[in-house]
Amino acid sequence: MFPLPFQGHINPMMQLAGALHARGGLDVTVFHAAFNVPDPARRPAAYRFVPVGEGVRTEDLIPSGSDADIAGALLRINERLAGPFRDLLRRELAGAEKDEPPAACLVVDSNLRSMQLVAEELGVPTLVLRTGGAACLVAYMAFPALCDKGLLPPPTQG
Repeated sequence: MFPLPFQGHINPMMQLAGALHARGGLDVTVFHAAFNVPDPARRPAAYRFVPVGEGVRTEDLIPSGSDADIAGALLRINERLAGPFRDLLRRELAGAEKDEPPAACLVVDSNLRSMQLVAEELGVPTLVLRTGGAACLVAYMAFPALCDKGLLPPPTQG
């Protein structure tokens, strides 16, 4: 599992992990950013938590305030965590060859496209979890029409 490190994304991912673990008996490894870490104490002891990007600068990865650059933060998260994730996933896969069953798949947040590409590159099957609600989907579906009308992207100020 690799949730986006924001509460509205961590909670659904952990709920899915719980269902897979309880009903399917699957082992769960949770890759997570070094900030806004899911609380291991609130999860089964069998879950493994693997921090990604411990040395990565994070102050501009956490959007805050009313003018938060969420899109920019998402791009930076993808950019900065892809390399460390690649290294960790390679290590996990190498360890699995020795004494553990291979990873069944990576469940990744839909906003972590770079992590999905890393898994694909390393041959790990991937499921993408979209944590947004139906209203979010409708908004995304409107983007092409808004672009056609010249309303998106917004003009740059300068």
